[in-house]
Amino acid sequence: MKTPNIIFLLIIFLLCGCVSLKKEMTQTGENRQAVAIHNAILDFSHSCKLYKNDSVFSVNFDDSVFNEAVLIKDDESTMRWKRGSLYRGLVSVEISASPEYKFLITANTKVGYKGHLPSRHIIKDGKLFYWFDDSYPLTQEMLDLLWKYNLLQDDDGGLIVFPDNPINDSQKGADYYFCKNNLSKYKRVVTNIGIGYYKPPKLKCKPSVNSVL
Repeated sequence: MKTPNIIFLLIIFLLCGCVSLKKEMTQTGENRQAVAIHNAILDFSHSCKLYKNDSVFSVNFDDSVFNEAVLIKDDESTMRWKRGSLYRGLVSVEISASPEYKFLITANTKVGYKGHLPSRHIIKDGKLFYWFDDSYPLTQEMLDLLWKYNLLQDDDGGLIVFPDNPINDSQKGADYYFCKNNLSKYKRVVTNIGIGYYKPPKLKCKPSVNSVL
């Protein structure tokens, strides 16, 4: 007789947790990128198992979401990927672990520069989430954090051109799809396939996102 009661309580606990999480999310804002990233990190840290595995995560926002790319043949010896059609009303956020990734720092890397290094971040439970924002300059705080989390590599006086960043095709990340007109409405996909190379999940946004260009 006790088991059904325990299961019932667990269901209630999970439902309450979801409602509480929704209340913390922002629907809209002047900076769509900042709102979408905030909501994605909020869900990732509360509901995604990948959050427990690492302490450094890269974040990428895209204002446009495309259908699954297809591989086409240009001629007998050349193949290329053709981008799929554009989905209306969706934006995406990718979150992936990057504890071993390195950014090259040179003598020209200075506080106030834009685009060369990630300039935005959120720290949650001691874990670093970082991303590029071309409109926001590099700060001393951000530079210190990149050193602290071992994400920078000195160019050794110009001898090192590119850091050795191995690619792990089997590593999974969390892809988030949001309604542009309500950024608290979303779906999460955990996969090792990059956004744009698989069919996005359907979201009931207003206006409908199911029509494509």
